[in-house]
This record gives sequence, structure tokens and C-alpha cells, in this order.
Amino acid sequence: MKILYGTNFRVGQTGEFLAIALARMGIELIPFTPSPDPPDGWLSVPPDVDAVELMRAEAPDADLFLMVESSVGTPFLPKRIPDLPIPTGYWLYDNYLNFRWNKEVAALFDRTFFAQFHRVRQANRYGADNVSWLPFAADEVFHRDFGLERDIDIGYVGSITGQKQRYFAELAKAGLTVTTNDRYLSYDEIGRFYSRCKVVYNILARRDMNVRTFEAPSAGALVVNQRWIDEGCHEIFREGESMLFHDFTDAPAIIRRILVDEGERKRIGENGRRIVAEGHTYRHRAETIIDRMGSGVTDRRRRRATGFAAPVAEALTCGHRDFKWYDRAQGAMREAFTRSFTKTALHLVGYGWWRMKEKIEKIVWSLGKAPV
Repeated sequence: MKILYGTNFRVGQTGEFLAIALARMGIELIPFTPSPDPPDGWLSVPPDVDAVELMRAEAPDADLFLMVESSVGTPFLPKRIPDLPIPTGYWLYDNYLNFRWNKEVAALFDRTFFAQFHRVRQANRYGADNVSWLPFAADEVFHRDFGLERDIDIGYVGSITGQKQRYFAELAKAGLTVTTNDRYLSYDEIGRFYSRCKVVYNILARRDMNVRTFEAPSAGALVVNQRWIDEGCHEIFREGESMLFHDFTDAPAIIRRILVDEGERKRIGENGRRIVAEGHTYRHRAETIIDRMGSGVTDRRRRRATGFAAPVAEALTCGHRDFKWYDRAQGAMREAFTRSFTKTALHLVGYGWWRMKEKIEKIVWSLGKAPV
């Protein structure tokens, strides 16, 4: 099998880990990226490269076209994806932050995968019925338990915002010190750090089930995760069995208790490690993607490619502030109205209604246990 594979490349992010997993499975990749510093063997392309021309020039015998989101702040969406003659897929994970355009871009692909379960249900209600759930994962080589001495009581790997520092300060007042990474960690550095942790204290961006949710238990650390998290997390990990959950105010008591109960801590940590190893590695995700894309080019994508749906989706995606490709957006919108003025207008009404719901949702979050 050969896959034409695109991601906005960054070392140690999901796009790279999935590429590694696919390569380990013996699948040939033709990887491409708009990154200004691509790794060896990757094609460097413009962020709006023509997908049809790219396939014709670099991989005319490719079996699948697959893209993976990467949080690097650079827009990346090839042109003419709906015109490709092979099955297409896109794995997106910042669905709470980018739901406005994530649910639109799904119209350009045969299969779209969201990491956040709640957003999958919302996208399906919106009409993006080709969106299915594919949560984050861990790499069985880089994120495993390295058998190191667990000399870190409480660990955290990730960016440190001012709000996160305030939460760490609250733990410090209770006599609990959080050890954080002092630089960007990648590959086995992540697994080795977590292999030294007794507890990993997880804080989210909005409600996102993040990579720590899988990488930390993969190394055998007990994760004390934020309770107000995407409900997919509670489908995978059970309170008191494979993970513990906090509401910020009760975090010190939960962590203090589990630090002194070594037997319970090891039991929960081992259960979490086993769950990830048996069903939530990047190899598992790669197998799922290939299986779901195996049905070929869908009638749904063919209809949308020739109707109003694909151009209006492209217009709303490219016009989003993450892209700011206004000329491309305007051209696509004109095409959508040309194909069906009425259906395009109705779609924009629905888009506006969902946009208002998102604003209300954000206000509600700010009034409750709002994630960082």
C-alpha cells in the first residue's frame, strides 16, 4: 500500500508519530508538508498545493490520500482534494478550538476523524456524517515504561501558561511540587520523563482530551486528569480503576492520598498502561484509518464535489481566521452560489446558527469549571 501523506510537520506531534507507525507496518509513504524545515525524505510544498497535480507528479499509483492536523499555526489545505481519484481522509484533533472550520472541511474528504468524541456527535448533527471518533494515542516505542526510578512525585509535560502556573502554585501551597519540562521534549524523552513520574497532573485546553491522557499512562504513570474533559476519556478510562479525576479544588487531596498509597497507585497506573498498550497506540490508530478508508471513494464525496457543498465548505474554511485565504474563499463561495444559490444560502444560515451556539457554549464554560 502507498499513501500520499500530508501534515503541517512538527517534531514529536501526532502527524509524525502516525507516519512512523505507518512506516513500521511496511506501508510506503509519500510524505509532504509546507513546513519550512521538513525532515529528510519529505516533500516541501506550498500550503495550498494542488492535490491532483501533486499526486500526478509524485505518487500516481497512491492508494490513499491522508492528512493529519498539526498545531503549528500555519494554514495548510491543498486545493482540489475533492477531485482526487483515490479515497481521502483527514485526522483533526483541536476540535474544541477549531470546530467552526473542522466541521466544514469534512465535506472535502471521504472520511474525517475527530479526536474529541463530543465534537464528533455535534459534527454529525450538523450534517457532517462522515466524521468518526479517533482519539489521540501513544507510541509503543517512545512512550513506554522505561523502568526508571520514579523519583518525580508529580510531573507535567507541555506548555506552561500563566493560568497553569496558578494551578501549580495552588498545589505548592498544599506542599505538593509539580516538576515540569524545562525544554521541548520529543520521542523517547517524553516516555523517559513520564517513567520517572509517580503521578501526572493533567490540565486541558478547553475540554480537549490531549496527548498526556495517553502518553503518561503508557509509561505507567498514574494520571490525575481533569474531570471536566471530553466524555470520550470517560469511555476509555474509569475513575479509580485506570485513572483519577480532579476538579482543581480537590486536586491536592487526591494527589496527596495517592502518593502515600503506593499499592493503589501502582495498580491504577498499570491498568492505565495496559489499556493504552492493548488498544490506543498509533499503530491501532493507523489500522483503524486504513480499515475505514478501505471502502474506497464514497458516493457522498462525489456528490459534494459536483454540488454546492464542497465549494461552500472550502470557502468557510479558507475564510476562517486560521487561514485568512480570502481570495480563495471568495472564489469558492462564488462557485457554491453558482451551483445552487438556495442551498448555499441555507447552509450559511445553519452555519450562523451553529456559530451562535459556539459563542454561548464558550460563555457557559467561562462560568463553570472552565478548562485552561
